[in-house]
Amino acid sequence: MRTFILIISSVWLVACSQNTENSRTGNEQGISGTSQSQDYFPNKVQVEHARHFTVSYHGNYKTVHTDAIFYPDGETTEGEEKKDLLVLVQKGTQPPPLSGELENAQLIYVPVETVAVNVQHSESFLRELSLEHRINAIGGLYSYNSEMRNKASTGEIGQIGYSWHSPPKIEVLLEREPEVFLMTLASLDHAASLEKCRQLNIPTAAVFDWAEEDYLARAEWLKFYALFFNAEEQANQVFQEIVNRIQELKDLTADIPNTESAMWGYYINSGRWVMHLTSFQAQYLRDAGLENILLTNTKPDADGVNILKTEELLDKGKEADHWMIGDVHASPLPQEEVMTSFEAWNSNRLYHNMTKEDPLSGTSDWYATAIVRPDTVLADLIKLVHPELLPDYQPVFMGMYDKTTQGKAPESSE
Repeated sequence: MRTFILIISSVWLVACSQNTENSRTGNEQGISGTSQSQDYFPNKVQVEHARHFTVSYHGNYKTVHTDAIFYPDGETTEGEEKKDLLVLVQKGTQPPPLSGELENAQLIYVPVETVAVNVQHSESFLRELSLEHRINAIGGLYSYNSEMRNKASTGEIGQIGYSWHSPPKIEVLLEREPEVFLMTLASLDHAASLEKCRQLNIPTAAVFDWAEEDYLARAEWLKFYALFFNAEEQANQVFQEIVNRIQELKDLTADIPNTESAMWGYYINSGRWVMHLTSFQAQYLRDAGLENILLTNTKPDADGVNILKTEELLDKGKEADHWMIGDVHASPLPQEEVMTSFEAWNSNRLYHNMTKEDPLSGTSDWYATAIVRPDTVLADLIKLVHPELLPDYQPVFMGMYDKTTQGKAPESSE
């Protein structure tokens, strides 16, 4: 009997605690009976390229759907889909009932003042919107931005772990209390942490920008990040600048009389190469006026790449005119007699994406700002392979590859 009473008492205390928390949240947001017919978001975004998030506006709130398909071991069949639904409510107004189509949605009040992120390029999205000062927790000390690293190392902001390696450190999130945790969910193994955060009243949104197959689509997630800060006007402006610049660059290469061939990929080890076929890296080749020599008779995996043995690469790519061969993840190349079988190697038309790399911190801006600014990446590639088209341009992320060092060429030769 005593055990039964204790159980009932515990349930009652939990219910009271939840009601108190809900009341506290409502009071903090200053919720009023303001009519939902009023439009609190005069500046809106329209999603044109991205395929893994949508947004709709409803007076005083926004509904946001995100989704991604997770493929085991890079296979392209029998993937598992993960969906997420958010309701972003203007602070000071009444949220809609979370029922019907909104059942089980995550409720978040906007604009948020503080945000936590668990992947490096999320910092870059926020920086592009001039919102990096709102970040109060990041993955760790591998941010390319030195100011962000310093803040993390001194404890000014928290370290919650990177999405590609581990689930978030929930105890740090509870300590920092971000108004939203933009959680890049890179593995279904970490999906339980998403629900755990929400159960502990950490407003959490699943981010799937990595699922986009097109580089412009991925960059358009800038608009997604803006939704939490009511920064749609800024996002529209920046993204339109990116779109316009890319179109200008594509127009430059549209009338090139003789299309040259190219390939993009790097050596990993044991006679194997990671080569890009339909990934967004490969799309840069296309838009720079190059023909991807590996597209014929080579099937990409779910990430748009294919791991080829040296013999296969020689068979398919030895005559490529250009080769984006340098990458921060590359291993030392095979012996010289192997490499001299490739035309691009012999003609020194080799390039890398390691210009903005910090060896001391082990970080690279290629996995941060380059994702947000594909217009700069495309300009870099065009400058390298068609220098006459951009005579006054200085590449930012890319450069000439030095065969002797297997890395960056001296600055004087770039």
